Amino acid sequence: MLLHAIYPFTAVVGLEQVKRAILIALVNPHAGGLLIGGRKGTAKTTLVRAAQELLTPRNIIELPLNVTEDMLFGSIDIEYAVSKGERRFLPGILGKANDNVLYIDEANLLRQELLTAVLDANTAGFNHVERDGISFTHEVNYTVIGTMNPEEGILPGHILDRFGMYVDVQGEAEIADRVEIIKRALAYGKDIAGFRKQYAESVAELCELVNVSRETLKQVEVTEAMMQLAAQMCAQAFCAGHRAEIYLLEAARAIAALEKRTYILPKDMQEAAVYVLAHRMRTPPEAQEMEQDQQENEEQEQNEEQQSDEQDDAPEQPDELPPPPQLPDNEDDGSDEDSDENNEQDEKQEQEQNSNQLAPEEQIADIDRSFKIPKLVLDMGKNTTLRRGSGKRSATKTDLKQGRYVRAELPKAKVEDLAFDATIRAAAPYQRMREANGCALNIQKEDLRQKVREKRIGNTFLFAVDASGSMGARERMRAVKGAIFYMLQDAYQKRDRVGMLAFRRQKAEVLLPITRSVDLAQKCLAEMPTGGKTPLADGLATALLTLARLNKKDSELEPILVLVTDGRANAVEEDGGDPVTAAIKMAEKIRKAKITSVVIDTENDFIKLGVAKKVAQAMGASYYSLNQLSKEQILRIVRNLGE
Repeated sequence: MLLHAIYPFTAVVGLEQVKRAILIALVNPHAGGLLIGGRKGTAKTTLVRAAQELLTPRNIIELPLNVTEDMLFGSIDIEYAVSKGERRFLPGILGKANDNVLYIDEANLLRQELLTAVLDANTAGFNHVERDGISFTHEVNYTVIGTMNPEEGILPGHILDRFGMYVDVQGEAEIADRVEIIKRALAYGKDIAGFRKQYAESVAELCELVNVSRETLKQVEVTEAMMQLAAQMCAQAFCAGHRAEIYLLEAARAIAALEKRTYILPKDMQEAAVYVLAHRMRTPPEAQEMEQDQQENEEQEQNEEQQSDEQDDAPEQPDELPPPPQLPDNEDDGSDEDSDENNEQDEKQEQEQNSNQLAPEEQIADIDRSFKIPKLVLDMGKNTTLRRGSGKRSATKTDLKQGRYVRAELPKAKVEDLAFDATIRAAAPYQRMREANGCALNIQKEDLRQKVREKRIGNTFLFAVDASGSMGARERMRAVKGAIFYMLQDAYQKRDRVGMLAFRRQKAEVLLPITRSVDLAQKCLAEMPTGGKTPLADGLATALLTLARLNKKDSELEPILVLVTDGRANAVEEDGGDPVTAAIKMAEKIRKAKITSVVIDTENDFIKLGVAKKVAQAMGASYYSLNQLSKEQILRIVRNLGE
């Protein structure tokens, strides 16, 4: 990192909370590090890199997203092995980061197993490596600072919990601040040296504060009262586990040191809680039950209001019906024949009109395009199956010479994608024992290593939608179509394939075979009517059959079944069996077929049967309610449990 080109830390306008969190992390490595979240262009990376000037004599070591395991953890020293014929450990990035700051830009895009290993090694205090015939352990002690853009996906809870502190960056909203940002950016671009000179004194003072605070930190002790307060604050925040208490006390120690005190005050704990508890707070069970009861009461009130409105809008009936009209006495007998002919013509006209319309009990709901569902994120995890294809959804292993090189392995057949670095490391220790062949290295067949590559491909979604009459009540289908509409939009961006089937009346029907045309899927969604009974078992059977046929064409396919239903199965089975039992049995078959699936429960009646949840359990599917989808910060729909 070029110090003469760093944007000064104190020149960044606003963002005082983020600056404070960075200072806490720099002063106390035991505070668990810091994760900074925020949208693009909010100076996250600029601030972290600017902190380099506050670290003298320490450094910021950046961790690239394309890092391999040997680059990160360390491996054999090739030069030493070739010259001496002995194996010696060469430290990786973790070794270089010891007693420094390890910076991970876009931490949410780094392979999760590597990110977890980095955080766990720092917590344990050592890095143990066993690879390339080497077994080596060395101490590590670094401060992890990461940044991420939540729009590109967030980290799972178990990884977030490993970060001691979290702070969210908000862009400056005041016009005066935004103007000042522009002025400073233009001044920096025009004369970097002159701009840096303006803030050199303030940066030096802040650097001195960090160094003095690190020395003061050694004298800051934690009293019994502060331990009690930490436990009380974490309990009130319903934090899971006990990392929160430890990180809360360590952050409070750093705050006290920054204030040049050797003791912790309650206000230090309160300030530390802003950073430590922000990503750990959970909703208490009682509040969840109260919220659910409140939703049910609101739904019941809406239903009662709707019923009363329908009664008010209905035309008033007179107390006494008027007498039927009397035919004139002089009407001849041929009038009956004429009236019969007129009735027949009216009936024919009604039949022609009805033939071009839906059945009386059917209706078509609009797509609720204002239904706000967050960005669809599929956590497919690490895939051990070799798959081919293109797309932007899931990371998977591939045998194509495409994608990111993540590691090397012994070849199982002919080497088609040679891993040069791993091959050289394998051959290096034996060079002194091998005959010279005119080459710099004598490489034998047993030294060859195959590259393991990883790339992103699209997935295949099959939407099985309940289109029965109960789904059309209270515009429920309109919200359902809105949710699926936004899923389809995300599928288009990730280059997924989609298919759709609907089940109503007595059977299920494939509306759209598996295709890459999301436009066709949206058209089928818009034109899908609702009405009739709920043949849930037949819908699941049709979905299973559709995916089985698709699997015969493409054995590498790993489809995702999205079932949208209220679970109120009531279509009579051919054998006279219970429709709910038949649906659960079919769901168990889907589970045995190892199909990744998710169930979206649309049931929101006052009396809930909970059938959709039972079906989800039988399918081994992720379960969500329609109300939940509109409130969650992220929709984590799929988890690949076969890994």
